[in-house]
Amino acid sequence: MKKYISLSVIFILCFYFVKGQHLFPEKFNDCALSTFCLDCGDVKGAYSNDLQAFFAEKFETKNIKNIEGVVFVQVLIDTSGKQCVMSIGDKASGKTSRLDLRNIINTMTGWKPAIAAGRPESVSITLKFLFNRGEFRVSYDRFEPEKITNMKSVGDAEIVKRSANSKTLKNDFKVYTTGNSVIPWDMTRAVSVDSNNITWLGTDNGIVKIENNNFSVINSKNSALKARKEETIMASAIDAFNNKWFSDGYRVYRTDGKKWDVFDSTNSPINWTTEIYADKYGNVWFPGWHGLIKYDGNTWTTMDTSNSAIPSNRVYGAFVDSKKRLWIGTDKGNIRIDGAGSVIEDFKTTENPLRTAALSKAYEDRNGNIWMALYEKFPQTKGFAKYSPAGEWTVISTENSKIPRNDILDFEINEETNTIWFSINRVGIAQFDGKNWATFTPENSKVPSTYIQDISLDKNGNLWCATFAGLLKITPR
Repeated sequence: MKKYISLSVIFILCFYFVKGQHLFPEKFNDCALSTFCLDCGDVKGAYSNDLQAFFAEKFETKNIKNIEGVVFVQVLIDTSGKQCVMSIGDKASGKTSRLDLRNIINTMTGWKPAIAAGRPESVSITLKFLFNRGEFRVSYDRFEPEKITNMKSVGDAEIVKRSANSKTLKNDFKVYTTGNSVIPWDMTRAVSVDSNNITWLGTDNGIVKIENNNFSVINSKNSALKARKEETIMASAIDAFNNKWFSDGYRVYRTDGKKWDVFDSTNSPINWTTEIYADKYGNVWFPGWHGLIKYDGNTWTTMDTSNSAIPSNRVYGAFVDSKKRLWIGTDKGNIRIDGAGSVIEDFKTTENPLRTAALSKAYEDRNGNIWMALYEKFPQTKGFAKYSPAGEWTVISTENSKIPRNDILDFEINEETNTIWFSINRVGIAQFDGKNWATFTPENSKVPSTYIQDISLDKNGNLWCATFAGLLKITPR
């Protein structure tokens, strides 16, 4: 059964940036831009002329008498006003393919990008075509989050590599939602476990603290979080001093559990960031669209193309290994800087996976192996990689393993049980114990959504998953 997502129940807040997310079943992968926000902006992205008149002229030569129903078209508009159709949701009867909507829209001129804080933003908007008895109306299907009481998205599993689940990998699943807990919003994006084994969940309506199975909500009424629309938590991390860090995009928060500090453009370089990484040396890093920001506890610094060898100001991920080498992944390549800052390796000239795929997250195990989630916008040929202390590379992908898809959003490694957990975009959760694979989706398990933005292991081996349809706890047994 096809599942359509209308903007009245869209699964992401308007200012949140995503990587290549298609809203509707008929997908097109030729749009050049991979990162954008969904219908964001103080001024919305739109056609500069009369939308109805434009399509009325185009449909004059089309037979629409036998078309009844609604067609949704997702249009990507970049910062220059260039448009591209990303996906189509056809809920109409009749031969809608003859309308040639994709080609018509892709060849239009006169689109204007969204404007946020005085600057153009790349956005995805939706056009709604309603056909009835030979007449039609076209309008923007705008996203209005203030009219939504709660949001969630389950999604259909899009598995590239299907395989039977291993019977040796057994788990218990528990899902917490607004219906069975105090969680204030089912859309969740960030989850971290601190050194006291306390779980911190970031939702689209505040933070939830989970200690000894007791849930408490943190919001603008009892903390420094800004009110309502800016209570969306998109990233979190725990630093070396057990401080909790959260980001709502335009600002970041730090708390020791009692005191709160707020950092934004008035007192730091923070401008836009959707990721937080805390290294073991006390530094906190903020990848974003204006370079890589570092906070060492006292001083803020920014690495960008004007003062460093970083390939692009759009940074996907950062990692500092046990040799204090800084690994940086961007949309235009990856580099590694040694601890002294004097030796820089640009991976564009190598034959390893970082030549074409961007590092988004990394982890170093007790043996010195560095494991990496790789992002490549199209085609998704990479997946997961291991870099050994001897400099050898191993890639895990759909080409050589039973991993269900190469689009990895997050991963966790339990070294005690030799288990790797993967959060895989448009799939759910995959589990690998070095020999056996298992894939858990809404279709075959209690995993509530195919969109799981963040996962984190606690000291008891439980996997906490921030999903787009509630908080998921997986307990191996």
